Amino acid sequence: MAPPATHPEPLRRGKPTRGPVHSAKQEISETIKFLNWLKLTHGRTVASCVQADVDAWLADGPTTRHAIRTFVVWAVKNRTCTNITIGFRQAKTVPLLTQGQRLGMLKACLTDNIDTLPYRVAATLLLLYAQPVVKIAAMRSTDVILTPDGLRLSLGEGDPAPVPEPFASLLTEHLAARPNLRTGSSSGSEWLFPGYRPGQHIHPNTLMERLREIGINLLGARNASLRALVTEVPAPLVAEMLGYSYQVTQKHATAAAEPWSRYPRI
Repeated sequence: MAPPATHPEPLRRGKPTRGPVHSAKQEISETIKFLNWLKLTHGRTVASCVQADVDAWLADGPTTRHAIRTFVVWAVKNRTCTNITIGFRQAKTVPLLTQGQRLGMLKACLTDNIDTLPYRVAATLLLLYAQPVVKIAAMRSTDVILTPDGLRLSLGEGDPAPVPEPFASLLTEHLAARPNLRTGSSSGSEWLFPGYRPGQHIHPNTLMERLREIGINLLGARNASLRALVTEVPAPLVAEMLGYSYQVTQKHATAAAEPWSRYPRI
């Protein structure tokens, strides 16, 4: 269902809906396919399903089939079926830029005119703070906070993240220049990146395509940024400050071979 034009964010602030909705639709679609296959191929229902059925389904198709995990977990919990397990899917490879590549792109965004100011700011939010593009697109101008110690960004539930120079100056310039963007938005827009339609922020796909055009591997850049951050700051603090789960940041800390797993959560 499309959100109202006057307020494009139907859930509470900081919780974009596009990703979760897509994920839920995929889970439903894959579950229906699995149940149909189970009935037509083996003449069984979920109540009579066995582990071999699930293993065969996962082994003989694309990785999207793993989306049935949510349904299987629910069915087992409700005793609809028993003795069936599906673990979390492990990616065979993790897209990851080298630190040199990440810093080179970051330097280009901060000091070179590789694109217009808004896209340079958006790219820096990805490369410096590991923010997903969907979240960047929906950021508000009020997420940029001026404090006696300088600019800070409200990105998660923890303390706002500090904004170092020269990004602080770039971000300040972008805030002042937003009314001049070719977006049709008024100068009073609440969005950090106003969209083409009045009252709405930039569409995430528009942002993704533009960042790819300037040579940024989105997932590789985000992973590299997270990996770098958890080597300098305890993973739980990174999670709280940037809006990630503890599990995600701990996973990156473990991969980076840093001893933050012993850091106490307060």
